Amino acid sequence: MARQHPKTPPPKPESAGQPSAAIEVTDPVCGMWIAPEDAVGSVDHKGTTYYFCNPQCLDRFKANPKAFLKSAEDGAASPPQSSTQGDAKYTCPMHQEVRQGGPGSCPKCGMALEPVTVAAPAAHTEYTCPMHPEIVRDQPGACP
Repeated sequence: MARQHPKTPPPKPESAGQPSAAIEVTDPVCGMWIAPEDAVGSVDHKGTTYYFCNPQCLDRFKANPKAFLKSAEDGAASPPQSSTQGDAKYTCPMHQEVRQGGPGSCPKCGMALEPVTVAAPAAHTEYTCPMHPEIVRDQPGACP
């Protein structure tokens, strides 16, 4: 039987008429507290079961568990920072409208903010008619 991630959640106020979850665990990627039954996925790693709040956190952990486990052991709930941290913009993976100039927590959900990654521009493909090289289009089709 696998052990659960050994952290105790911070005390939370009771909701009226709602029983609180018996156990909550920390998503090792973003630091968000979640109930195991609400997790979108889990991974057993070296005898410990880790639970994740969203598929992106699950995928990132599967790709490099060491990076996030080292952070969790150091008491940090965020992935390793890049060397260009000073200029980076950070956003919440669940609330893309939340942006700030450095790391921190989302004011809406409490998740750790992640660096905004700039996607490389999509390659532009041009289709040229072999019989009429002056005809260039953005998509394949018949030559006029």
